[in-house]
Formats: sequence, C-alpha cells, structure tokens
Amino acid sequence: MAATSRRRWPAHPLLVGALGATLLGFLVLPLPFLQKLQALAAGVCAQRPEHSYFMAGVQLPLEARMGGIFAGFLVGVLYLFWADRARAGLLPPPALQGLLLGFVVLLGLDGLNATLYDLGAPHLYAPQNALRLATGLLCGLAMALLAVPVLAAALWKDWDVEPSLARPGELLGPLCVLGMIQATTMAGVPLLLMPIALVIVAGLLGAFTVGNTYALVLLTRREGRATSWRDALNPLLGGLLVAFYELVALAALRAWAESALGARWPV
Repeated sequence: MAATSRRRWPAHPLLVGALGATLLGFLVLPLPFLQKLQALAAGVCAQRPEHSYFMAGVQLPLEARMGGIFAGFLVGVLYLFWADRARAGLLPPPALQGLLLGFVVLLGLDGLNATLYDLGAPHLYAPQNALRLATGLLCGLAMALLAVPVLAAALWKDWDVEPSLARPGELLGPLCVLGMIQATTMAGVPLLLMPIALVIVAGLLGAFTVGNTYALVLLTRREGRATSWRDALNPLLGGLLVAFYELVALAALRAWAESALGARWPV
C-alpha cells in the first residue's frame, strides 16, 4: 500500500516542497516583479546600461549579449520539444556541428572586437548592441542544440538514436524566432518589456538547469535510468532548484564585492 502511495507522486515530495517554498518566497518578496528578475540575473553580468536594451525606460535583466545567449538557448530547447527531439541523444552531423560552433565563434569575435575597442587597440568596427544581441542569440541556439543531446544521452535509458539537428533547413524556424526576438527587443515596445524579460530569465534558468541536471545525474550515478518524463522529473527539478540558488548566490556575491571591495563586477 505504501509503495502504491509513493508511486502517485510524480516527483519527490521534499523536492516539490522546496521548489514551492522557493517560488512562493520569490513571489512574495516585496519588490516589483521586474526588479526581482533583474536581481536574480544580477550575478551573471555587469548589467551596464550602455550595453543593454531598454523598454519603457526600464533596463532588461541582462545586457544585450548575455540576454541574447539565454534567449537563444530557450528557443533551442523549445525547438527540440516542438520537433519531438528533446530525447535525441546524438549531436548533429559534423558539418552542422561546424555551423553551430561557427555561431559560437561569431560571438567570440564580436566580444574580442569590443574588448579591443575598449582598450583603444586596433579593431574592425565600433561595438553595437544590435550585434551583441544577434551574436548572443545565435550562440545560445547553438549551445542548446549541442548541450541538450549530451544531457539526453546521460539521462534516458532509451534515448532516441537521432541528432538534435539533422539538416540545415531545420534551422529556419528557430532562426525566424530569433529574428523576431531581435526585432522586438530593438524596437523597444513598452508592451513587450515583461515578455522579453521573462524569456531572458527563463532561458537563464533553463541553461543552468541543463548543466545542473547533467551534473546531478553523474554525481548520483543515475545515468540511463529514466524511461519516462515522470522518471526524469526528479533530476530536472533538482537541477532547477540548484539553478535558482546558484543565481541567488552569484547575485549576493556581486552585491558583496561591489559594496565591500568597491569592485566592478566582471564583464
């Protein structure tokens, strides 16, 4: 009878309770909701106004490049679910891997150019938030399409023997979504402030969750155990819970560094 009762829970009660208490604490914190999103993301980048987009005079939670990375990551994860490839355990074919890695390299080159510009060294062009955002979006999409199959192969007992991306044409849909995010962010429409901010922070939590879930699966030696999404719920929710407190810890570290040491948070 006890075993039957336990099977009714889709996830461990203590884990569900911890997540519920965390969410409730976040919601009742006496700050405007957007300010809470900004605080949660504060430890990830410096949130410099000149590197950020504003909507209705309010700065988005992350700078253009970082916000692009995590928004792109969320688009990549959602695409894998939409395409029924969330359990795909193979990386894309070598040519497509090269294309995705090229997206990452583009972000690195744009960041290097910006660094050279800041140092007064020879550079190719003046940095622009539009390029920061665009290269971030492409990099985040690539990271999702390369990272999620690694997690799937570790998490699932019967992961799907197919790549996360099989043909270049499959990128068309995600790229169109990235274009929409780019255009709406640059347009600065006040009505879209909260949706864009939520996409950025959801992508931030999603990226941390994927990495944490992979680490938890390995640390607990539960590789290849999940046969259904119900089985996968505990490691995924555990990864999400750890992700939230990682972000809180990073934000607290930034606040301490800036107040106690007078240090500027790293770029």
